[in-house]
Amino acid sequence: MNDLKKKYILIFYIMEKITRKTVERMSRQLYDVMEKRRKNIRPIENTSKSYDLLLNDSMLRKRKYDISTLEKNINNLSMKTLLYTQNLTAEFCVKYILNDEYASCIEDTYICIGDVLNAQKHLTVSDIATVYRCNY
Repeated sequence: MNDLKKKYILIFYIMEKITRKTVERMSRQLYDVMEKRRKNIRPIENTSKSYDLLLNDSMLRKRKYDISTLEKNINNLSMKTLLYTQNLTAEFCVKYILNDEYASCIEDTYICIGDVLNAQKHLTVSDIATVYRCNY
């Protein structure tokens, strides 16, 4: 009985090691796949094709788009989703994000300069103030 118990303990020990290694390998593979997907997200460049791309909020979460494409689709998009998913210029933020005329829901009217600066780390208060002074 003692030998049988030792064999079971040995088998469980081996199974545990195999399971740990498998889980570690699978998590490394998953991480690699996620890194590849993250690196493949690129802005869509201006193309010479004659059709216009019709965007919605779910498309913004999957890919980065250039400013001209976003401007063409501004009436179909939520300002909050735009702000937190895309790389925007100070001009775009002042013209559309901070302007309540383009708000698609009540949440979009609550967006302030602090939200813009928090979501768009590359912008500063002086960038926004300069654009605001030049346009208004």
